[in-house]
Amino acid sequence: IASTVASTPAYASGGATAGGAYLLSAKQRYNKRVIAGVKSLLSLDARDLSQVEAFFSSPEEGGWEDLSAAGYLLANAFRTSSTKAPDSLPSVKKWKAFAKEMELVQRSLSKKDGEKTFASYKNAEEKLDAYLEAVELPPGMELKQM
Repeated sequence: IASTVASTPAYASGGATAGGAYLLSAKQRYNKRVIAGVKSLLSLDARDLSQVEAFFSSPEEGGWEDLSAAGYLLANAFRTSSTKAPDSLPSVKKWKAFAKEMELVQRSLSKKDGEKTFASYKNAEEKLDAYLEAVELPPGMELKQM
């Protein structure tokens, strides 16, 4: 008994290691999402736990979920060689330092600890500017004004 299976071609996305024009378009795509997330983050009143909660719970562009994904992908788009591990990139290291501070914000938020949430938020702001510089974006306060 013979069976026929229709084959479909596989299409590669190009990925973060494709280089050249792909990296440029990836940076442009992720820049927009990172900027939206940074603006949302910096517009929060970190002493208002409901605002902070809304930022973390939003899956939309401008929320933590999207900023978290786009931020890492943008950091990874600065990779110049497919053989270089992403974790060795300065931009990825700075992203991870910022993301770690944001985890502390989330943790203190889940405990409803307003003081720790605010302190962690302020620490995250400092790490954010180092990340933004690494991915060739303006400092947070400049983005907030845009």
